[in-house]
Amino acid sequence: MTLYNVRGEAVFPPELEQNAFRADNEFGWTRVQVPLVVDILRSHGIGILGGELWWVHEGISGTIPQRQGAPAVYCWETNRRPGEPWAHFIQRGSSDALTAVERWPAPDDLPPDLPGRILYNLTWTSEVEFEKLSTKAV
Repeated sequence: MTLYNVRGEAVFPPELEQNAFRADNEFGWTRVQVPLVVDILRSHGIGILGGELWWVHEGISGTIPQRQGAPAVYCWETNRRPGEPWAHFIQRGSSDALTAVERWPAPDDLPPDLPGRILYNLTWTSEVEFEKLSTKAV
């Protein structure tokens, strides 16, 4: 699935999209890839609504084994504030996403021998789609 902007141009460079993990119509990105993904989304005027971490090992799991305690779910959400200009929301959502990627998981969170890999799934939208969804929710 290639993501296109309103002009019909591919948003992500082919090599970045090809290297992403895919689950249906969603992408899983590595920690190293996320800053580039965020920059690309921001440059296309796309707002990041939040995200979650995936543990990819013999399938996808939203619960991630921990070094101590029960498996954990890592997710975050950025809500658009009433009257917030779209450009400010884009910046705030981008910042929240980068902060989450830097913070989670912490080096001591995961078992040292955890198989598979941890990926980051971002949820994003254009301003037009956001307005459509907001209108339907009212």
